[in-house]
Amino acid sequence: MRRGLDVRFQVRGLSGEKLLNAARNAQIPLRGVSRSPGRSLTIRCAAADYEALKALAAEKGFAVGEARPVGWLKRLKQMKRRWALLGGAVLCVGLMIYALGFVWQVRIENAGAYEGEVRSFLRQAGIVPGVRKSQVRLGALRDQLEWYLPQVKWVRTAWQGVALRVSLEEGTPPPEIESAGAPGDIVAAEDGLITLLTTYAGTPQVKNGDFVRAGQVLIAGKEQGPDGTWTAVKARGQAQARVWITQRVRLPLTEYRSVPTGRQETRRVLKAPFFAWSAQEAPDYLTSDRLITETAVGGAWLPVTLQRESYAEVALQAAARDPREALREAEGAALRLLNQRLKKAETVDKWINFRMIEGDTIVVEAAGEIRREIGRYQKTSP
Repeated sequence: MRRGLDVRFQVRGLSGEKLLNAARNAQIPLRGVSRSPGRSLTIRCAAADYEALKALAAEKGFAVGEARPVGWLKRLKQMKRRWALLGGAVLCVGLMIYALGFVWQVRIENAGAYEGEVRSFLRQAGIVPGVRKSQVRLGALRDQLEWYLPQVKWVRTAWQGVALRVSLEEGTPPPEIESAGAPGDIVAAEDGLITLLTTYAGTPQVKNGDFVRAGQVLIAGKEQGPDGTWTAVKARGQAQARVWITQRVRLPLTEYRSVPTGRQETRRVLKAPFFAWSAQEAPDYLTSDRLITETAVGGAWLPVTLQRESYAEVALQAAARDPREALREAEGAALRLLNQRLKKAETVDKWINFRMIEGDTIVVEAAGEIRREIGRYQKTSP
């Protein structure tokens, strides 16, 4: 067997520690030892040391199983008579490296109503999937977009692998798209309590203090003339309302804690955008904690990293949580989620709506009151 390659085999017999001590005295290094059911040991060692270890085990009265290759030796045997597959793998890696020099995806983020204009500009500039990265100058593209869209606060351009990211921050929002002059109503976009209804055109259907439902007509697109006849118009006006937002969080009263068993193993993985390869197999732990450290191997044109993965086997144990602590955590989570929904609105008040326990779960609901415009133009169906 070739030097530098590993094999794994089983040894069956009583007092396996005697064999381990004998191997140590004979200066035969063991790469890994684990105890298996039935008074047997699973041993991993260098392929060059297998025969010596096998003879030593037979001398001590142990039954030695068949050696199975692991690591490089296992893969070399699998690749035997498969040189075409190996050549294809090398070709795929080369094609992958070549493909990294192109733009394969264009992502436009936070563009809102300007997304169509941005896509049209990029298309006219020739920046479409398939163009070489060297033909795209990020700084110049950013300046051109900011000049092309004067109402945008700023533009950011960046690479994300093989994708071009274009992010916008809107300054002055564009006007809502409406059919000018077409008859229509002002309807409620959501449930709320009307606090101020101002009518510029049309006929109001509700008054201040009324509670309205989403889709309800607030200002009808019609007006009565002096002769009593009704004329269809485009309703215009504002509808300020008090709106209530709720956010519910469910948190279990049982948590699972990991307890180390003492078994550990480490392996190295070569990782690229389209594949990951390792000469070592991941341990077959049912549950484990994994620590990953990365070392860059290539540069911007060759995004390849070498990962070192450390596995520590753990056992999960269920434990009951302190209900008071879980309640505080649930309340904090509900308020944080509610604040995310209220951050761009005029907030009047916020509070914890209710707390209750459903079986083994705590349920907390946070509520907030905001004041905003809920009127939306809706064209009248012909």
